[in-house]
Amino acid sequence: MTGIGRIVDRVAVVTGAASGIGRGIAEALISAGARVVLADIEAGPLERTAAEIGATAFRTDVSRIEDVEALAGHALELYGRIDIVCNNAGVGHLAPFDELTLDDFSWVLDVNLRGVINGMITFVPIIRETSDDGWIVNTASIAGLFDAPGMAAYAASKFAVVALTETVAQELAQSPTRLGASVLVPGLVDTAIGDSERNRPSGSRHAPTQLDQIPPGRMLSPAAVGEMVVDGIRRGELYIVTHPEMLPLVEERHDRIEAAFRAAADRAPLA
Repeated sequence: MTGIGRIVDRVAVVTGAASGIGRGIAEALISAGARVVLADIEAGPLERTAAEIGATAFRTDVSRIEDVEALAGHALELYGRIDIVCNNAGVGHLAPFDELTLDDFSWVLDVNLRGVINGMITFVPIIRETSDDGWIVNTASIAGLFDAPGMAAYAASKFAVVALTETVAQELAQSPTRLGASVLVPGLVDTAIGDSERNRPSGSRHAPTQLDQIPPGRMLSPAAVGEMVVDGIRRGELYIVTHPEMLPLVEERHDRIEAAFRAAADRAPLA
């Protein structure tokens, strides 16, 4: 569907906004004239960021539906409506599958996937009820479009976010409400996601993730990605791509899938 052309005076909520991509998105929305509520699990950095960029802060653990509902209530109490929500909070844990534990999978999926689901379940009905037209942006990753060693937990969460957004975007397009959705699929961005372990709730923390498993590409600033997100909202883009030079990685995966279909068609039918 057509995106939101006018950002001025819109009310936006951005999670994972104390730093990194979330802060970049929030700053771009504010520059475009939106009023923004920032959410993050780190209270201190969240308050500092809100003061620096001129936004409102509300501490939120996106893996807890109660926290996300409280965030929504706070935004509604302040502004009476919500137009844009960016479900951006995420963590990174890259390791070979045989080094991953159930606790690793639970943590990554709770934040990266359950956090987005909690945001969608909470905010979609509110935007429909309070906004004439609205938009949802879910942050996935380029790792949600191709596979690579060491990404079992991370890519599983990000592939799921891509599929969730694609499906809900189709459903929204078939509904009478003017509400659309985008999935952000960034490559390398200058953030602290490699040190996500600092926010891990359990005591079994690991060393900061080394991001050398991710194929090389340009290192973008969060501010640049934030501008891309606002442009994607305006244009109504389903996929907000930050690193077009990484297309061959996605094409390679699609080629393997297409080859499997051709091989299946060439096989003799089973009796």
